[in-house]
Amino acid sequence: MGLFFATPLLLAGIAAVAVPIALHMMMRRKPVKLEFPALRFLQQRNVVNRRRLRLRHLLLLLARIAAIVLFVLALSRPTIKGAGWLGDAEGPLSAVFLFDTAPRMEYREGNRTRLDEAKSLAREVIDKLPVASRVAIVDTSDGVAVFSPTITAAKAHLERLETGMPARSLVDGMSEAFRMLEASELPRKEMYVFTDLTNGAFPGDSSPRNVQAQHPSIPVLVVDVGVLAAEDFALGAVYIPNDRIAAGMPLRLSVATSRLGPDEDRSVAIELATSSGQYTRRAQQRLSWKSSTPTSAQFELTGLPVGVQQGRVLIEGSDALEADDERYFTVEVGAPWRVLLAAPFPAARTGLFLTEAIAPTTLKKAGTSRFDVKLIDLKQLVETAWDGFDAIVLVDPPAFPDRTWELLRDWIGTGKGLVTWLGPHAGDPLVFNTPASQTVLGAKLVRVWRSPDASNFMVLSSLDHPMVSAFRRVADSVGWEDFPVNRHWEIESIGLPPESDIQQKNPRGAQNNPPVSSTVVAQWRNGFPAIIEHPLGKGWAVVVTTPVSQAADDPQAWNILATGFEPWPFVMLANESVLYSIDRSERRNVITGNPASIRIDREGVTDAFVKTPKGDEFPVPVDIGKKIITVTATQEAGNYSIRAGAENDGIATGLSANFPTIATDVSRLSPELIVSSFAPEQRFARSEKELVRDVNLERIGAELFGWLIVLAAGAIVLDWWLANRFYAERDDTSQSASSAKDQWSDKTNASQVDQNQPSSSNGISAGKDLDGFGIDEKDPFVLVEGYSDPPPVSPQSGSVVKKRRRRRE
Repeated sequence: MGLFFATPLLLAGIAAVAVPIALHMMMRRKPVKLEFPALRFLQQRNVVNRRRLRLRHLLLLLARIAAIVLFVLALSRPTIKGAGWLGDAEGPLSAVFLFDTAPRMEYREGNRTRLDEAKSLAREVIDKLPVASRVAIVDTSDGVAVFSPTITAAKAHLERLETGMPARSLVDGMSEAFRMLEASELPRKEMYVFTDLTNGAFPGDSSPRNVQAQHPSIPVLVVDVGVLAAEDFALGAVYIPNDRIAAGMPLRLSVATSRLGPDEDRSVAIELATSSGQYTRRAQQRLSWKSSTPTSAQFELTGLPVGVQQGRVLIEGSDALEADDERYFTVEVGAPWRVLLAAPFPAARTGLFLTEAIAPTTLKKAGTSRFDVKLIDLKQLVETAWDGFDAIVLVDPPAFPDRTWELLRDWIGTGKGLVTWLGPHAGDPLVFNTPASQTVLGAKLVRVWRSPDASNFMVLSSLDHPMVSAFRRVADSVGWEDFPVNRHWEIESIGLPPESDIQQKNPRGAQNNPPVSSTVVAQWRNGFPAIIEHPLGKGWAVVVTTPVSQAADDPQAWNILATGFEPWPFVMLANESVLYSIDRSERRNVITGNPASIRIDREGVTDAFVKTPKGDEFPVPVDIGKKIITVTATQEAGNYSIRAGAENDGIATGLSANFPTIATDVSRLSPELIVSSFAPEQRFARSEKELVRDVNLERIGAELFGWLIVLAAGAIVLDWWLANRFYAERDDTSQSASSAKDQWSDKTNASQVDQNQPSSSNGISAGKDLDGFGIDEKDPFVLVEGYSDPPPVSPQSGSVVKKRRRRRE
């Protein structure tokens, strides 16, 4: 903000304030001494009258000075520039228009989206830009941020803007815009940020204040196109335990729901896509939507045919934002995963709990089990062919020879999974801990930890890890303290050595990279690791530090995880650990903008074709070695279809992409958070009128001539009023003075005192007419002319020795 003068030379006229000061000094009335008898009450009025007179003179002087200063300033035509936010309008400038193009900008109010409103306001600003200005249109998508060659080209770019999954945050977009403006050779720079000021625009700690502080010289105007009281029905994340289910198994699906606005009842439905692309409804639920109270809808579909199945969950009816009214999913229905479970002799007894947990007999007979388990003795592990199995589960393994560990390492590295439940058969840690075993397990054994008082149990402090994320749905009802663990192995997590062959195969690491450390998934109450996992090549290894192979009546049992009352937490943990360890190279359900990976089990296929939800097609190469295709162009939300190979006997598969919840969050930021998120004195505009006002305030400026002239006139009126108020003639004073003069005249005419004789102490000296008088503070017996309200004078107050009278002309 700055103050400028159209005629600054006229400011020299302020020196004229010396005139009223000089006149004030020269025209002060000097007191005339009049000898008068000493009167006590006149002495008391002296101080009061003197202060009153000084205050009146000072007020008059200030009013006259203010009138002169304001008049001179008005003639100088001062203009405030910076009361708005923009730069000088006298030459070309560089302007960056940053648009928030997240899906929530599709919110409609008055049959107009927020992005349409932003475009309309941006056109008004672009039309008012000086000639030869440089303009850049930047959005939060993955577009290249450059200045357009002409303003016309910038307008064309503006019209092409569409909503989509943001590739960068609004704060990152502002950083890019600042970089462009700093690099511009034009001295005048501007930035416009068009956003809806919602929690989705600035999630978490995302704040532009720090970015603005690094570029204080570049003005920023935030154009608020948001809705102050938005209403919305929203579907959140879709949860499917796994992208693949066994044939005959039901599809269990849940979706989060939320409401912004008044409470209302609406239905949520689930539909499956047919081969023609049409959707058929399979289930529907009526929900009560409570404001700001998240809930969820649960669905279970049975009878799904073998193959890839795609569907959607949708809200019945419509609202202002369609982007969060539908969610999409893809699952593969196929044969159960094959699992090789090796347990100590007798395997039928020691491996019973795990076998029944992951592949219950009733489900196997019904053909709906997700796992096909083969149970063997640990001694038969090496003799059994591992080809065709997706995972191996080791129950209380002993110290294997290094060759066995090496075979396990190589097999896991091809994309398989291993789950190990450590127990008493591990024996001496010094024997068990070999380099080969530590490479596979990612840890070394330290000792057996005992808690005989049943005070130790599993603690899931965080449910963010995929292996335990399923417990979110039942987190409040899991009573791990009801399943105490009396013994467990204390282990020390290690990293794979850099020279390990398996790490060289690991896509996350390579030679000369730091070792890959194991990750702790869950802990015991005493703080030691309960579950750890780490990658091996393309596969994963999971270690649980206590066994589930001992009977409930065994006095040496280490825990009652599988034998306690209703041990459903153990059943969930057993299933989730095996699912996590199995090759997860396929990612069919992703967040928009993230890559999806699909396995293509067909020899000789080199390319696949992907069809987007809008109908566009593009080819994707097949990684022949891994037999996987990776689709990175997933910016659109919806179901994608994929085909590879010949048309008749080719592969038909698919994937689904959904917007993240934050991208469709239209809840308004609080006023306090809006103020604290931006730089101090940040200006906001919500309408075309406010936008034009801010442009004019800075480019044209706000002239103060009118205000200063009004103030100068007010100062003159004040001076006139004060002068008439302070010096108006008072009737009572005149009468009192006249009476006193008559009395003094009669008295002095009667006296016969020699005028040459020195005056006595009780004499008086007459001067001007006694319009007002007071006491001279140097001589209390002398009246001073110029004071009002004289007291009545009595003839008996004393004899007049000498009289001097000065007649008023």
